[in-house]
Amino acid sequence: MIAGMLDGQLHSVHQQVSNLERCRQRPQVLDVAMISRIRAVFGEQRDMLPVFREQLARWRELPLDNATCLETNRLDAVLDQLKEALDRILDLAETLPHADQF
Repeated sequence: MIAGMLDGQLHSVHQQVSNLERCRQRPQVLDVAMISRIRAVFGEQRDMLPVFREQLARWRELPLDNATCLETNRLDAVLDQLKEALDRILDLAETLPHADQF
């Protein structure tokens, strides 16, 4: 269940990075309220990453079969990618021009 959720979240976050990077050329698309919402939503997602890491650490304390061990390692990599993408979104939210500036 967690794997499906993290995989889906990673896909969505990558799409959002792409969307925000396209906004660099179209500042009229975003306003201050939208950028504020982006910061809040994706900041909350980034704040949850340590919870998932803690869960993976707890699973590693259990006797795991090889497949489960490989999956926890894969999920660690997914969390790394999520952090990177979420950081990118938050950086973009801080630097993107928005409609209210014009």
